[in-house]
Amino acid sequence: MTRASGLQAALIEAIEDEYRARASYAAVLARFGPVQPFATIVQAEGRHVAALAGLLRQHGFAVPPDRFAGRIAAPESLIAACEGGVDAEIANAAMYDRLSRTVKDPAALLIFARLRAASALNHLPAFRACLARAGSGAGSGAGSGAAPRPAASPASGASPLVWAIGLAAAAVLVRALPRKSG
Repeated sequence: MTRASGLQAALIEAIEDEYRARASYAAVLARFGPVQPFATIVQAEGRHVAALAGLLRQHGFAVPPDRFAGRIAAPESLIAACEGGVDAEIANAAMYDRLSRTVKDPAALLIFARLRAASALNHLPAFRACLARAGSGAGSGAGSGAAPRPAASPASGASPLVWAIGLAAAAVLVRALPRKSG
């Protein structure tokens, strides 16, 4: 496997995981309405897709189509959806850990680190808080997990501005990469 094909494979795996997460969280919103943390995190997943798509294009690789949009069913309850979110964000962070050991491209490593941090430090705590609220009897309906809402502040202590600055720095690095011709 060449260096470029290894990078391409890693980027495609990453973007497909982000597509899957976005589609899963969108399915929850379609079934249960604009509930948190799904309403916020689905937007973040869109930004993750955009960052990876930009990096794929910068390296001259095709951006794969989103084969998950509209094809994932929502769980039966919001509790199950939050449990799925916990599992998905743990797996996402582990994927970025693994991919970071196989890639040498500095821009890809930076984006992987930022996306891993978003999963581990923002999304995962939000889904865990959703489970804690649902388990404490918040909302109505036994076992429905009704009315998950966002925590008062990001669990990581990092503001969205800090996260956005990191993504902006990654975008600058991506733009600085030499363009492939042909």
